[in-house]
Amino acid sequence: MSAAISLSNNDPLCRRCGSRMVMGYDEMECITCGYVDYSFTRQPTTSRKNLLSTATEYVLRYVGDFPALAETLTHVKVVRIRNRAGFDVECPFCSRAMEEASLSGKRPEARERRFKCQDGHRVSLIPGKTGVEGWR
Repeated sequence: MSAAISLSNNDPLCRRCGSRMVMGYDEMECITCGYVDYSFTRQPTTSRKNLLSTATEYVLRYVGDFPALAETLTHVKVVRIRNRAGFDVECPFCSRAMEEASLSGKRPEARERRFKCQDGHRVSLIPGKTGVEGWR
């Protein structure tokens, strides 16, 4: 038997005094009489705003100028690097981990990120409006 009863609009009511209950730190509490419903279990939240807690992994298609690479994919994970978000890139040619490289003297796009693997393959992540658009 539940200690709180519920209205049609999902506002639980106190069994003791009938007033509305609110969510405390761990359980439902009555703000009028202090009654606590210990049988209530918190529903897990589904909307996460933190990019690092979403375990985001992108599968990116080549968006450069060479048609022979059009079907080549690479995997990119969002990881924590000290106190910021970074990328863990897998080389699309040899499947090894890539390290972020410094930008060359050429004038790249403002937010373009470049990566290089041990075999010398280079990948540039191209930013889009809602994340990473692709690689070249």
